[in-house]
Amino acid sequence: MTTRFQTLCLLLFIGLTGLTACQQEPDERLDPEPEIPAVSGNLKATINGNSWVAARAAGASRMNGLINISGLSLDGKILTMTLTDSGVHRYILNSTTLNAAAHVDSTMSDRIAFTSNSSDDAALAGGEVTITSINESAKTLTGTFSYRVYRSTDNKSVSITNGSFTDLSYTTSLAPSTGSDTIRLKVDGADFRPDVVFGISSEFIGQLGLSGTTTAGSPSIGLSMPPDIRPGTHDFGDLIIGVYNPGTDGTNARGSNSGKLVILEHNTSSRRIRGTFNFSASNLLDPSKKNEITDGYFSVKYQ
Repeated sequence: MTTRFQTLCLLLFIGLTGLTACQQEPDERLDPEPEIPAVSGNLKATINGNSWVAARAAGASRMNGLINISGLSLDGKILTMTLTDSGVHRYILNSTTLNAAAHVDSTMSDRIAFTSNSSDDAALAGGEVTITSINESAKTLTGTFSYRVYRSTDNKSVSITNGSFTDLSYTTSLAPSTGSDTIRLKVDGADFRPDVVFGISSEFIGQLGLSGTTTAGSPSIGLSMPPDIRPGTHDFGDLIIGVYNPGTDGTNARGSNSGKLVILEHNTSSRRIRGTFNFSASNLLDPSKKNEITDGYFSVKYQ
């Protein structure tokens, strides 16, 4: 359940923030002189001894009891950090906490993410992020970070040092969705129809993620599945994951234990996916906190 919950957290941040820094797939080689969107503040680090700057895009979000900080460099390298929101604080990253960081290098042939919580060995994975100040009026974050991330598929570890973010803008709410995208479901028999719906299929995390929430950021629903999933009936498990969070506390999220996902249509050309779902979910820290997700339906055009 631990690995699955970590995947769920990553999915939620991609969905809820739209992962502003990564809306252009980094596994598509970047143009030599790409158009660079405005970057507020700065986000930089040293990756395995080489300077890294989030010059293509950088941003943060503070929603659902979680803080996410993400950046994308011109050469397609991503750093993203997800923290349980304790405000100004020193956040520990390891396999036993709900704080996590990930790194993806699109220049590598294998674009599976390196993560801070994929090994119990501190020499391979783990570290810290320190938020030194939060300006709630200007909605900016300042802090530092240093950690190692590990990938078990090839036993490789990456060192992230000298990390800093200065006056990095963060969002606290989401704009309502436009168009025909929809997600609807019942939670313990009560209707929930999110007004913010988002989908992304990304080779670099090996997932197709869908999420729905309100403009306030809670409650929220997230679904993760393989990007090449085909029409048919599939069981929720390690590769197909659902998560429901009834509030704004990220540690209160409930992950799928069992259930069915039925893909009705998946058009990879138009990037439209439709399906139904139901699953039983419980909280990682307190299994007595449970929800039954039923009558789920989605029709989403993903990025």
